[in-house]
Amino acid sequence: MSASAQTDSPLSTTTVPDWEAAEAYLAEHTSSSAYRLATLITQMGSEYHELVLDPESRTVWWAWDGVPLDKEGWTVEHLTPAAAADLLETYVDLIEDRREDPSLYMRPGEADEDMDAMDEYAAVLRLTVPEDPADAASAIRHERRRLARLDARWGWTYAELIRDLVGTERGGKARVARQLGRSEVQIGRIIREDDQRRTAWADAVAAQLP
Repeated sequence: MSASAQTDSPLSTTTVPDWEAAEAYLAEHTSSSAYRLATLITQMGSEYHELVLDPESRTVWWAWDGVPLDKEGWTVEHLTPAAAADLLETYVDLIEDRREDPSLYMRPGEADEDMDAMDEYAAVLRLTVPEDPADAASAIRHERRRLARLDARWGWTYAELIRDLVGTERGGKARVARQLGRSEVQIGRIIREDDQRRTAWADAVAAQLP
């Protein structure tokens, strides 16, 4: 088994008869510092899920009701932070959808709930980095730099796709705009920004050379 698989797999999995037994199991196996991730639980469906973060063990406990899956009893999984983050990714994606498109919000206070849920998700992500504050900050900066580089690579790839589709024939930008459901101005901006990126790169190197 790979190190990644070991990290993402539950540390333990237990099945109990009902919610009361699951609640008792969680109380027995978590520290006095453990707390419910209440807003995320609501996002997941509080009648079927329970989520507890334990700062002392730096792990997350997830209990879920098998009824919707026609499965008897409750399952309690002891999760690594990485596994917990993976579990929550679907729900966080929905939050990000709403953040990017505010028209998806249907009632007052929903955005505040989403922000609370993001705070809870951030608490889970913090368990994936070292406990020491300086080391944690360094790890977070490294991860953001890694993701920024990945985004830059895909941005480069997207610009290359657009250039290839536009080609050299007259009217290429208008044709691609229709193909992709974008405006001609947007297509032109992508190419222009790619030109600027290439020029800035070359200029930065030239400035360092004798």
